[in-house]
Amino acid sequence: MEMDMDSIFREYGLNGIEAQLGELFPTLQIDLETLLKQAFTGDIKGALTGVVQMTFGSVITDLASLKNTFLLLLLMGIGAALISHFIRIFDKHQVADAGFYFLYLYMAAVLMKCFFSAAHTAAEAIRNIVAFIQAFIPAYFLSVGIATGTMTAGAGYQIILLIIFLVEKILLTLLMPLINSYMLLAVLNGCLSEERMTLLESGMEKMIRFLLKASLGIVAGISTLQSLLTPAIDSAKTGLLQKGLSAIPGVGEVTDSVVDMAFGAATIIKNGIGFTALLLLIAVALPPLCKLLLTAFVLKAAGAFMGLVSDKRMSTCADRVGNAGRLLFQTVGTSFLLFMITISVAAFTTNR
Repeated sequence: MEMDMDSIFREYGLNGIEAQLGELFPTLQIDLETLLKQAFTGDIKGALTGVVQMTFGSVITDLASLKNTFLLLLLMGIGAALISHFIRIFDKHQVADAGFYFLYLYMAAVLMKCFFSAAHTAAEAIRNIVAFIQAFIPAYFLSVGIATGTMTAGAGYQIILLIIFLVEKILLTLLMPLINSYMLLAVLNGCLSEERMTLLESGMEKMIRFLLKASLGIVAGISTLQSLLTPAIDSAKTGLLQKGLSAIPGVGEVTDSVVDMAFGAATIIKNGIGFTALLLLIAVALPPLCKLLLTAFVLKAAGAFMGLVSDKRMSTCADRVGNAGRLLFQTVGTSFLLFMITISVAAFTTNR
């Protein structure tokens, strides 16, 4: 087994990929050989357990820091309610308004700091996903080419390049600034007693969600259409070659069996590398996704509890910044799903 693994690593260039992934993600401690062995032996539980262990520590650290943000927002909401009601006992309403805006600006500063930290995490996560795909996918589509055919491998690789372009130009360059603008509108809207920017916020949120769904639908459709055609063409070519070899007198049956064994082994290697790629993609994407989800949940929960005692504008602002955090989560999740769907479709449709 050791010789087989060494041979696979050498022939598919996995040694260089493991070193490259170690430089890109030093905190994950990736053991590519162990993951491949678990894939070849069908040890799904062990592989998933290893991925969870790689990501569990960072999620716990993020949860502890978000707890402090949640408590701070609650205290500000309670403080704003107490100050407002206490000062309104007197006839100095302008003092109460000044006290409210002071606390509102302080809360906005806390929310913006939390959000921009999450936005940095989201942008870094998207770049890490793209970097991982650029490092690992050439070896996977090399295995697809050996197991299925060059046409399928070439078409799949072109789709991956299209998705990388889509993620970098649409999600990272266009949608991330739009989400930042949505968050700033939510903060500014709370300063206005009539909330004049509500319709603009709603329209921007709908546009962001539409672009995310459209990109996911387009890539899923292209991957499905490609998988219906190119594997069939490569399979027909391989079947024709196999029938020609089996027709050779004397050695035809032996040749046919050898070809079947060779393609069967290549398919197992392809699926093992594809399964490992999916596991590592999960390991790369899971920590930032958990952090973004927890951030959105904490901000929306803080807004909900603040709404019980504090001014509506403060609770609404926290809730809408939480919506912006949820949009960040959906953006990173979409980039993750784009590559996950493409690899899964390629693996499923190229089995013999």
